[in-house]
Amino acid sequence: MTECDRIRADAPGLASLCPDDPERIAATSHASGCAECARALREAEQLHSMLPAAEPDPLAGAAPGRAYTEIREELRREAWRRLLGSIAVVCASVVVLISFARIRSPSIVDWTLAIVLWATAVGMAAAASKRPLLATASAVVASVLAGVVSGASGSLAPSLGLECLATELASAAVVVGAVWLAIRSGTTSPARSAIAAAAGAGALAGDAALQVTCAAHTEAPHLIAFHVGGVLLAIAGASALWRRRPEQLEAREGARW
Repeated sequence: MTECDRIRADAPGLASLCPDDPERIAATSHASGCAECARALREAEQLHSMLPAAEPDPLAGAAPGRAYTEIREELRREAWRRLLGSIAVVCASVVVLISFARIRSPSIVDWTLAIVLWATAVGMAAAASKRPLLATASAVVASVLAGVVSGASGSLAPSLGLECLATELASAAVVVGAVWLAIRSGTTSPARSAIAAAAGAGALAGDAALQVTCAAHTEAPHLIAFHVGGVLLAIAGASALWRRRPEQLEAREGARW
């Protein structure tokens, strides 16, 4: 590498040195007889003179703390919207399913058990975000206990069971749909375990309604196969579908670019 090549390549660094630095003095001396090197050093000096003007104004001392507070409050509002939306949909699902049912049990025991299942579903919706595994386990345990308490020996009633299964899955889909609508305009997305817990809460709400509207709600094989099975299927289905969602979003963004 010639002296000219070195000076032109190192011009930005040489321009940043002190005026009395030996390397800068030597480069300046050489440039006095070389127009190309003189131009390279002059352009580098002009660039360095512009850098201070390009520096951003320092942030005020309270700005980072204020930004952190605003972000935290926004995330808290999103969480509350998601929570209240899930609880409201769980309650509405039970009310709608019971209101439009063809039959309703007159038994106080059945209604009491339905209220317990409904309250458990509400608690699950509230805990789905912070305690998803506990909420999911609660849905399964509650549906199994309901089947054990109210069920006796009987038939499977498969034709009626498909209706019960569809009822629980529809209730789960409505709750998950409400969560999805709540996060569309937000900045955060719930974990797959939280979505599975929300689906379990929705399915358990459907189970609560079926406790007083299903004609086979006292037959253990039917309850285990379709009522408990509906809760398990809703949890597994929501978990599997939400697992694919980030991959689809990433693929969509990649196609856009």
